[in-house]
Amino acid sequence: MKKVFIVLISLVLLLGVTGCGKNNFDIGEKSKVEVVDKYVTFEIDDETLTNESVTVVFRNNSEYTVSYGTPYELEIKEDGEWHKINVELFFTMPLMSLEPGESIDLEFNWAESYGELAKGEYRIIKSVTVESTSPEKIYVAAEFTIVE
Repeated sequence: MKKVFIVLISLVLLLGVTGCGKNNFDIGEKSKVEVVDKYVTFEIDDETLTNESVTVVFRNNSEYTVSYGTPYELEIKEDGEWHKINVELFFTMPLMSLEPGESIDLEFNWAESYGELAKGEYRIIKSVTVESTSPEKIYVAAEFTIVE
């Protein structure tokens, strides 16, 4: 009886450990996003980073107004290359703007859509429009590492 109990406890612990540290999403094709950083900076606030969320400092370094919305995507680095993460995402669609020289803290909570992130290298991708004489849609990114 004692041996059966020890085997059952061992199986429960083994199943619990094998489920830890693995993402619950499908890693997709190689990313085709080209990041442009000549107009804005998009930087992780390291003190806020968890496996569920982060705050990013978004700064307009250009002479133009920059428009943006709430949508974003996460990508994961696999074998030295960025890959899309296949999840279904839902966002509201307000349009906000950032004037020249302004900055704002943007909070990203991906727990509901991507789940808790496992150990690895990730980046947040966000599209913005630079309202120059010829408006230009660009992508900005902030890279981060989950260590636990």
